[in-house]
Amino acid sequence: MTSPLPLAPAKTSSQRWIVIVLVVLLCGGVIASGYLFLRNLRAQREAAVQHAKTPPPANSDDAVAARALSNYLARIRAQFRDHDADFLRLQQQKALSWNIHSRADIERDRKIIHDFLTTNTRLTETLRYGEGFIRAELNSAKVPAAIRDSAVDLYAKSQGPLLPLQIHVRQCDQVIGENALAVLDLLDFNWGAWGRDEATGRLDFTNTITLATFRDYVGKIEAAAAEREDAQQQLTRYQERRRSP
Repeated sequence: MTSPLPLAPAKTSSQRWIVIVLVVLLCGGVIASGYLFLRNLRAQREAAVQHAKTPPPANSDDAVAARALSNYLARIRAQFRDHDADFLRLQQQKALSWNIHSRADIERDRKIIHDFLTTNTRLTETLRYGEGFIRAELNSAKVPAAIRDSAVDLYAKSQGPLLPLQIHVRQCDQVIGENALAVLDLLDFNWGAWGRDEATGRLDFTNTITLATFRDYVGKIEAAAAEREDAQQQLTRYQERRRSP
């Protein structure tokens, strides 16, 4: 999973439009239409500021709006970084390989997965209610209604095609995490009634019902991982199309 990268701010001495920087959700990462959002907003306001030769004053409505929106950017970037770190830890510690030798190992992996789910839930909420968060930031900064509504409207239009895919990735992570915890609970509850083949990594169970339950959980994890990869690929293709001239 890659961390979200901020888009570069507009480079001109006649900036009197709102500079709204977004991130692209890709492999847990970026909002592909962020660049288009910025470009569209710039185009709408450019005609009205052709005469402007200097950047807006620090206390101008546009500057205040940009600072307010940067708060949302900072929030979502931090949440992407946190979730990326937890996802990387999940992989590095092989928490889904069920390399369990003691109950202490179960608790170790539980914590890793709990952290993964916590950051995923937080990121899901920020993405799902992004429009509301942005509006709240602009309201708190006392940005004029016309500028606020224009910014929120453009955000909603630019993110509309992407949000379902972004949320689907988050839902897949939720399914992965919840079923991973279910596997650990199963192993803990049936401690002593299963073993691990160190040569193959396969778990062997003495009870066929327990084995079937284990396979069901693992199957859900694998299916969610496949769906997650497909959604990420769709986000990548969307990003590439939007960046094409």
